[in-house]
Amino acid sequence: MKQLKQFCISFLVSIILIPIAQADETTVTPDKLHISYVRQYMANNRFFDRIQVAGYAGQPVDAQVRAGRAEAKRQYDWVLREYSLYESLPYLAFYIPAFIVGGTALAYKDAISNFMVTSSAFGHILISAAIGLGVGITVATAIPFGMNVYYGIFAPKLAEENLILAYGAKKALLDKRTQHYIEDELFYSFWRSPSSEALSRLQKILDKALRLPFYSKELVYDEDKIDEVLRDYPTYVADRLKLFAHSELIYQQTDASIFDSHYPIYFLGAPGTGKTHAARQLAEAMGTNLAVVTLDGASIDDIVGTPFESANAKAGRILDAIVARTDSSQDINHHNQVLLIDEFDRLFISGNEKSKDVLSFMLKLLDPSNRSYYSPYLKTEVRLPDTIILAGNRDIHELSAHDPELEAIASRLDKVVFEGFDSRAKKKIAFEIMVPNKERRYQSAGSLQVSFSQTLRYLKVAMK
Repeated sequence: MKQLKQFCISFLVSIILIPIAQADETTVTPDKLHISYVRQYMANNRFFDRIQVAGYAGQPVDAQVRAGRAEAKRQYDWVLREYSLYESLPYLAFYIPAFIVGGTALAYKDAISNFMVTSSAFGHILISAAIGLGVGITVATAIPFGMNVYYGIFAPKLAEENLILAYGAKKALLDKRTQHYIEDELFYSFWRSPSSEALSRLQKILDKALRLPFYSKELVYDEDKIDEVLRDYPTYVADRLKLFAHSELIYQQTDASIFDSHYPIYFLGAPGTGKTHAARQLAEAMGTNLAVVTLDGASIDDIVGTPFESANAKAGRILDAIVARTDSSQDINHHNQVLLIDEFDRLFISGNEKSKDVLSFMLKLLDPSNRSYYSPYLKTEVRLPDTIILAGNRDIHELSAHDPELEAIASRLDKVVFEGFDSRAKKKIAFEIMVPNKERRYQSAGSLQVSFSQTLRYLKVAMK
């Protein structure tokens, strides 16, 4: 009998300790295990459906972003505790009947005591086993219940917390297809099967998607500032550029539906004649950014990007240019930048299939009725800036003379011819703009600063 009693006790203890033994793995901690369960819970319950800030739809974009982030933070903090509460319910359902049974047993303690005194040895074993089993089950139940209570109070943070809040802040500003891609194919997929590769993919996609333009910035026509930045150009070029800037601002402030067409302008000139400099100065004077895309040697994949799942996935030159002036996904980007597409004339003179494909794509893209393209990298439509400048070294009006399709687009492009700066203007641009920009880049390399300053002095002397 004694051996049977010892066996029953050992069996009960082993039942209690099995979960602990199974959980005793060097790479798995209680925190990690809890986080994996929380992620599963958030995926299965479609966490991002909870983030709704529809009441801010008509507010300024920065107010919408703040509201989105606050709601994402509120829902995120709650779901960490909600999961612990959800997991505690089955244990509460166990303890309530246990308290009732315990109270009943206490009421009949005298009868139980008499039974123990008068019963046989086998009856003692049965009662002892029942009590041991009850205690074992209670202890085994109390451990996970206590853990859930603990995590309900001290919820561990998820490694992707900042990504959740950043996406929640701008979710309402993204189109439905992009939301579906980010949530179902990135977040929920990662939560169900966490891996460093999936997390890296999520970070890279969000870094581009949350830096897309979300609003139209109010631009201004500062005539004095525009006169200042264009004073080094020949008068006829400066006047033509001022007229261009003024017309672009009028277009952006007017209902676009009243315009029959809005085609880009073509900057024609040899390298070094100031085409890119003029575009950048105009953009800054108008209070916006210059996004630069170079077509030289580009394929369609280089321009529009490739799916993230493909080998050596790329976002594409257009997308990279549009988000280039934002430092992080926390910035709020705007639509009405100035887009400069450089080396455009090369598409007209190159006979290879790669250039023909890019030219065909660009002709469709520059149609005023179709100023967006599908990004396979983000799986969404990307809108182009309204103001587009094409630049090249050759006159595309002449290059397209024998091709009706090319001639049709070229004939719709106004043209500004850049013939270059005089020596005075070149020196001024070099020492007031180019050299200071270079000098700022050297400031991070203290040991090189002295040699750079000496070189700069020698250069000034040589150019006098």
